[in-house]
Amino acid sequence: MQEEVKKPSVVQKIKNYLRTHENIAQIIKYTVFSMLAFIVEYVSFTLLVLLLKNYTEEAVWWIFRYTTESGGMGAMIAFFVSVVLAQITAFIVNRKKTFKATNNLAFSMITYAIMVCGIIVFNTWSGAAITEALNKVIPNLTVCQYIGKLTGSFAAFVITFIMSKFIIMRNPKPKALTEETSAIK
Repeated sequence: MQEEVKKPSVVQKIKNYLRTHENIAQIIKYTVFSMLAFIVEYVSFTLLVLLLKNYTEEAVWWIFRYTTESGGMGAMIAFFVSVVLAQITAFIVNRKKTFKATNNLAFSMITYAIMVCGIIVFNTWSGAAITEALNKVIPNLTVCQYIGKLTGSFAAFVITFIMSKFIIMRNPKPKALTEETSAIK
């Protein structure tokens, strides 16, 4: 009697492929887990824009220019707070689930915070710039704000993946075995 050889299912084939192609698996996991951060960012942004919609006083500070046309102080607060919440969520989820980081947590937190400061500055600045530029063409402030927000979010997504994978959440290489350790084993 001949034994029946089971063919692996499609799901098992995908799992096997991802197990042997770690970079692709990380990109997929990062994308899926970053959707959680995306939801946190956009829900908080929407709520804050709605709550602060009457707070349209012009906010001009450093490189940030939130005029009444771009939503004013309320929009600046919404852009800033929502991106902070999203980055905190992304760090917590991706550190262990996506990259399975084993490096020093303090190092990861500090370098991630430095990167996030740059992302927050960029997103808060670009949000107003894009919103104001688009509002000259598109007469709907909300649509312009979301286009500005999406542009910043995509840039943050790409930058954060690259920085996290290669610098912030890397797994240190195991120390080379010395001759004594090799001889013992």
